[in-house]
Amino acid sequence: MLTRIICTLFFAGMISFHLQASEPIVFSPDSLKKKKNKEAAVKVNDTTKLVPKKKLSFKDTLDHAFDMSDYLINMHGFVPWPAIISEPALGNFGIGMALVWMSPKKSAKKGEQFHFPDITAFAGMYTLNNTWGLGLMRQGTFPSIGMRYTVGLGYADANMNFYREIPAVGTKEYLLNLKPFVVAIDLSENLYKNKIFIGLRYQFMMMRVAFDFQNLPDSIFDKSSFDKNLGTLGAYFELDYRNTIFTPDKGFRFKTTYSFGRSWTGSDFNVDKLDSYINVFIRPVKRWVCGFKVAGQYVTDGGPFYYLPYIDMRGIPMQRYQGQGVLTIETEQRVDIGKNLRWSILAFAGTGKTFSDSRFL
Repeated sequence: MLTRIICTLFFAGMISFHLQASEPIVFSPDSLKKKKNKEAAVKVNDTTKLVPKKKLSFKDTLDHAFDMSDYLINMHGFVPWPAIISEPALGNFGIGMALVWMSPKKSAKKGEQFHFPDITAFAGMYTLNNTWGLGLMRQGTFPSIGMRYTVGLGYADANMNFYREIPAVGTKEYLLNLKPFVVAIDLSENLYKNKIFIGLRYQFMMMRVAFDFQNLPDSIFDKSSFDKNLGTLGAYFELDYRNTIFTPDKGFRFKTTYSFGRSWTGSDFNVDKLDSYINVFIRPVKRWVCGFKVAGQYVTDGGPFYYLPYIDMRGIPMQRYQGQGVLTIETEQRVDIGKNLRWSILAFAGTGKTFSDSRFL
């Protein structure tokens, strides 16, 4: 839950760009070139090493529209990015702010076209039902060994609705207060041209759960799981053949992750989880982009109620439809408009199904 909220803020403000290696600019005044004596020659040689200060530009080099890529790449700046939170499970309205610093890799070799930039981000959010959260993230690469890393931590005080099916009553809503503290570490190895990866991920979550109503049935929510730790270790395989990691219009991405929690991973629960998805993007015509996503999750018995997967789809509250297994199918249709295709109109639709042995889900 916290991971979804904070990651949304982190990556909302990122701008697509490519880093290219280039030769340094040389500055040689004509007045110095005309001097023939030895002393002047030395001055010429020294002067040719000077690099003029690059002028900051907020315009795209192709269509001259407003663009912050140059500021991010060459000036090592940051982007303050506000966000509106419309999640129904968190009060329907809230605000968030992410500060994202991005910088190119200094170790890029001549002739290489792209390296993942180093990213440092801080985010915070608050909603109308008094939910708030803070998070910090650092992502970087070691190009010489083809490795990426992500380290993040976060804390939230979230008032969230959970839904259960009660016999002879129907769907009943329970408001719970969740206070998770999360630490996550992700390491991945680039096997082929930033397109094929294998990786390891560790996540530790210290959870505290509270409620302000009486007679919460143990048969619906296991109170023994309320104030416990969940530490999981996972391995994943990823294929990423999209033409950009930000707003793709062709290609596909596939990722499958298996993770487990045991006592030696810092977990109070013995639980296993499998998570897989695939995104496909095609462009039938220049202005029309079709996106499709199929995702599935499965969690074994033994985990806490808040670890169960749920249908994660726009327009549906978080945790509204939970189960041991979840399958979703979505499509997003995008039409790019304007002279330079900088604006888009979106339409999306999807469906999902949950699977569980519990009569309350």
